[in-house]
Amino acid sequence: MINQLAGKKIAATGDKPGVTKGQQWIKVGTEMDLLDTPGILWPKFEDQDVGMRLAATGAIKEELLHLDEIALYVIKYMVQHYGTGLQERFAITELPEDLDNVNEVVKVMEAIGRKRGAIVSGGKVDLDKASLIILRELRAGKMGRISLEKPI
Repeated sequence: MINQLAGKKIAATGDKPGVTKGQQWIKVGTEMDLLDTPGILWPKFEDQDVGMRLAATGAIKEELLHLDEIALYVIKYMVQHYGTGLQERFAITELPEDLDNVNEVVKVMEAIGRKRGAIVSGGKVDLDKASLIILRELRAGKMGRISLEKPI
């Protein structure tokens, strides 16, 4: 947004958190100065869903999380709110009915992993690789125009 307002690439940008390392004042015309600062997150969220949604979008560094948990969260959310889109994107025929059953949700992740070639020796699905595929496609917008929040 700062680069757009300034009309030139003046602020560093990236698709991962932690790009802005320090404060930087940026002049926008003659009337406005903007301060670009590193983002700050609370060390603990009262609502676990807030943290999961931020993690799913990439707002929290991947190194701090268990990607499989975040990917399972995304699958559950997509099944609940965008099931048809999930089926179309990954050519999945069946979605779980019981989202509280982790094994059922893992089956969807395995199906996605199989479709995308995340296979290790013995024909097993590499769940870490499947998790990365799911999260990267979500973040790139390849799952369609979705929102991880609904207005109250």
